[in-house]
Amino acid sequence: MKIAILFIILCFAASLSFGQKSNNPAYKIRAQRGGVSVTFQGKAHWLNVGAEIDAAKITETELMFAAQKDGSRYLVIDVSGQSKAKEDARQCGAGVEANLLWIKLDAAWKVSAIKSVRYESCWSSISLNDSFKISGKSLKLEFDNFRDDVNVKVTYNSDQPENGFQIEETKLKEN
Repeated sequence: MKIAILFIILCFAASLSFGQKSNNPAYKIRAQRGGVSVTFQGKAHWLNVGAEIDAAKITETELMFAAQKDGSRYLVIDVSGQSKAKEDARQCGAGVEANLLWIKLDAAWKVSAIKSVRYESCWSSISLNDSFKISGKSLKLEFDNFRDDVNVKVTYNSDQPENGFQIEETKLKEN
């Protein structure tokens, strides 16, 4: 009995350590070789999206939305990780970089379009104002980009996945 409980606890801890989440049980996602691997219905597809991810080392991935429309597949993936490959006590040594990716795939799972929104960054002074707000098939997030002195609001509607992210920027108010 003790061994069974220990095994369950270890399995739970291992699943947390990989930082993989999916809101759709048909999909599994994980960081791999500078991109992400998405498994759909038992078949793995590696997506070369590393250039759109600002983290030096990916520690968390989450599939937020998946939709199909007019022969294309659309994914919205949250990716975050360390600002530096190796944590240290210097600037951004324990910092976080986070991107929200909108990816359009063709029938062969090749990336045909991609949009990346960096919503958290130690290096670029970008800070998420609140957690993501998901209501049904829509997502909203808001963050401040202190480097560019703007507040950014991002929305996404998975009923119209071809529209991608809708982004609104306004100048930050002076105190």
